[in-house]
Amino acid sequence: MDDRKLKDRVRDKIREEWGKLRLLSWKARLAYVWDYYKPLMVGIIAVIAVINIGITVFHNLQVDTLISAYMVNCNTYYVDSEMLTEDFTEYLAETGVKELGKNEEIEIDTSILLDDDDYSSNYAYQMKFTAVISAKLCDVALMDVEKFTEYAGWSYFLDLRELLTDEQLEKWADRIVYLENEDGESIPCALDLTDSPILEEYTVYSDTVYGGVVVNSENMELCVPFFEWLLSE
Repeated sequence: MDDRKLKDRVRDKIREEWGKLRLLSWKARLAYVWDYYKPLMVGIIAVIAVINIGITVFHNLQVDTLISAYMVNCNTYYVDSEMLTEDFTEYLAETGVKELGKNEEIEIDTSILLDDDDYSSNYAYQMKFTAVISAKLCDVALMDVEKFTEYAGWSYFLDLRELLTDEQLEKWADRIVYLENEDGESIPCALDLTDSPILEEYTVYSDTVYGGVVVNSENMELCVPFFEWLLSE
């Protein structure tokens, strides 16, 4: 008897909700469902992000990822990350820097969109990107000025003086950008890549873009060649 009553209540609730939705436009229906079920949907998004990270970690146990670069807030709908990866792989071989082995790979990710105006997608991508960095799965990150400055303020990026030689620091002196970290210290943690021939060729960004090395990166060997590729003619 209790089960029957419960089923009747659920059925009545469904009818009630459907009755409300029938009176709304499709746009209003979507807004209503999002507002009503936001906690559940955010939870689902979070679970998907965690699963995605787990799959990535498992994949990396099978394959040696030599460098993982994230192009955040890029023109993701127009950018072919596979072509970028192929181009960089060819550059490494042609310049004699590195020939990829059978179980080695280059990863360039263009999927992360951190949009402060869209809470739902921003939350999911924010969680994914934070998890990726925490798991040491990101070596280089490119971002628009606003987002890069924000993450630099949380000390996410390496002081480039710890990576670049004196010669490289001098060569890229006009590109090096000093930003404040969480201690209020201004450090050279970004390169201005706005006029990068590669980024322009593939229409990756439409505005000013900075690039830096994530502070906990464990694969810094190809970080400099990556920047050199982006700036190559």
